[in-house]
Amino acid sequence: MRNPSLRTPAAPVKRTVTAAALAGVVPVPLLGSSDGARRARQALGVALGLRAPVLVLAEAGCRPLSVAQALHSRTRAGQPLIPLDCGGAEAAEIDRQLFGTPPRRAKTAHALEAIGPEAALLSAAAGTLFLDNIDELPASAQRKLSRVLRDGEARLASRHHTVGLPFRLIAATARDLDGEVRKGRFRQDLLRRFASCRISVPALRQRATDFGAIIERLMDDAKGTRRSFTQPAITVLAALPWSHNIDELAGVLAKVLATAGGIVTQEDVLVHLPIDGAFARFDLTDSLRDARRRFERDYIAAVLERHQWRMSQAAQTLGIERANLYRKTRQLGIVRTPRAEVS
Repeated sequence: MRNPSLRTPAAPVKRTVTAAALAGVVPVPLLGSSDGARRARQALGVALGLRAPVLVLAEAGCRPLSVAQALHSRTRAGQPLIPLDCGGAEAAEIDRQLFGTPPRRAKTAHALEAIGPEAALLSAAAGTLFLDNIDELPASAQRKLSRVLRDGEARLASRHHTVGLPFRLIAATARDLDGEVRKGRFRQDLLRRFASCRISVPALRQRATDFGAIIERLMDDAKGTRRSFTQPAITVLAALPWSHNIDELAGVLAKVLATAGGIVTQEDVLVHLPIDGAFARFDLTDSLRDARRRFERDYIAAVLERHQWRMSQAAQTLGIERANLYRKTRQLGIVRTPRAEVS
């Protein structure tokens, strides 16, 4: 007989997770000293102290699965971690993978959702179910998932009995789900399940100060020879828009590390940067020396404008001394424009 107490899940109980406890669990997308990275780690700490579903907000290439893996390793170790990409197959196939294929006779009015024995909900057991691109989940599947999360159990149609579903749901999206709800493309009752815990992974273009820590971890993950990066080399990498974020950075690093010496310089990085996007405006007949000078001038000018020509702040962002910044502006012919003046 069904347990009525499972209809309304108990309010989540929060417990404190210290910074020391997080030290061994922080995934690469949450590394660094930027405000965005710190807020994301704080949200991760909250998630470690809860059993509620978690929503990871991350752009393409930000590796939300690694966030789910970090949570799983500390909260459900020894149990299955089942990943499923809601945008990776046709709607009917996603529905079948998630809920299985109940017999036709199971499709009758019932208080509990019916699932098949091969459902990912069952395979996850007491572990973690990770749904990437949950915004792509079909409407019918959204309805069924919301009911399952509400009830905490389902009807196993092939055996005609009720089964508990103790898995933890972690979902990821690059979209604003609140906006999707307003447009009628995402169910509000499903979004409400994620109200207590959301982790926002900052995009690389928003976190120039985090590149050093991220590069070190990516080198560790590649299990190759560790290299040192000069500050100018890191500054060049931090200047790009990185539309595919960590995945794109990892691809460029693999090329750089394959050809660079023991210390990676700005020149080592420049020869492997993509020529589209931020570098499409460059004259590709320029020598590497000319390209470097052009990039350095444009980048320093952009940083100065961003800080409204406050030299101390701009020098801190660039990772150089204030006196060196004055010298470079003279050498590169960078002139303060009227729109950059402080009122």
